Amino acid sequence: MLNKIFKLAFALLLMVLIFTNSSEAQTKKPVYPIIYISPLVGVQFPIMGLNDKYKPSWNGGLDVALKINRETAFFINGSYYNMPKSTDAVSIPDASYIGITAGPRYVFTSPKIKAQGFLEAGAGVFIFNQKEYTIPSPSLSQPDIIIPSNSNTLFGVTTGAGVFIPAGDSFDIIMKTILNYTFPSGGEGGSRTFLSARIGIDFKL
Repeated sequence: MLNKIFKLAFALLLMVLIFTNSSEAQTKKPVYPIIYISPLVGVQFPIMGLNDKYKPSWNGGLDVALKINRETAFFINGSYYNMPKSTDAVSIPDASYIGITAGPRYVFTSPKIKAQGFLEAGAGVFIFNQKEYTIPSPSLSQPDIIIPSNSNTLFGVTTGAGVFIPAGDSFDIIMKTILNYTFPSGGEGGSRTFLSARIGIDFKL
């Protein structure tokens, strides 16, 4: 699955670079504020202990950004992160995160370079969901133990960097890498950290 995602991302990037090099630069001066919406897809990588339980998989989400001038924007993001378990232990089920975060974004611009790099930071909630699983009974005379699914809401922060690659008058290609961190709570587990790499299309509304 990961190989297919990387091949697709590479093919999209190659097409965008070819298209960008053959297109004319935009001459219209933008009028702010501008709203952008960006569907995203990519891969996530558990790190710092979380990878002992879960392995890399896919993620998808949506960015909505309000750009108030050439360099400054504010975004809100909703994402789903698939977390398949990386161990055969029956006490660790497959899981997932649903993250909702918001924060500022700073865009680096240059009249000599069409592509624009950016930095962003966010804060919000991450809903950690564990799927139902079954613990086999040690005795044939006793039934298996079924552990129901459960969820735990955690506060978390994100920080990341990326690039916008112009691809048309009303949309760009966006690529970014985000570090996600959730703080410990009184519920299941402690802090969790994972990286996500994404690619998508940034539409100007």
